[in-house]
Amino acid sequence: MLAFANQSGEYHPGPANMLTLPVVLVATAAAGWLLIKLLERVVPPVRHRIHLRIANNRRLLAAANSESTARAMMDELCPDGWHAEILLFSSAHELPLQAPNPERTRVQLDWKELNDSAELRRIWARDLKSALEAMVADRITEETLQRIEQQALADGANWPDA
Repeated sequence: MLAFANQSGEYHPGPANMLTLPVVLVATAAAGWLLIKLLERVVPPVRHRIHLRIANNRRLLAAANSESTARAMMDELCPDGWHAEILLFSSAHELPLQAPNPERTRVQLDWKELNDSAELRRIWARDLKSALEAMVADRITEETLQRIEQQALADGANWPDA
């Protein structure tokens, strides 16, 4: 290492020390460039996984909310109680022959109100949320028709079933 001393005894960098700063700057810039390239490869897949996990959690929460809402409404609409069986199919090959649309149907829901005159009803849907909503809508429609029939009988109409 060459260094030159001036009159006060201080050392000034020689030719070898003059390259230190540019070499350190170039090495730092290269390390930064490599770090950026590495992050460009790592960050998008990690971000994608995080977004998938968030979407999956939201979907599960929505399914749980729709199930609890359907249970509460059915408990209110069926004072004697009700029973439901749900079958989930993973592919169109597993579906029974009576399934309405194999490409769009994955859920079979059979439900029944717990009283003597209730009949078993079957609902086909593409997902569990749609099946539960259809079950509630079916029960609301049935209750509305019962009210109309009772009102017509109270008004003295000749109802076909009476």
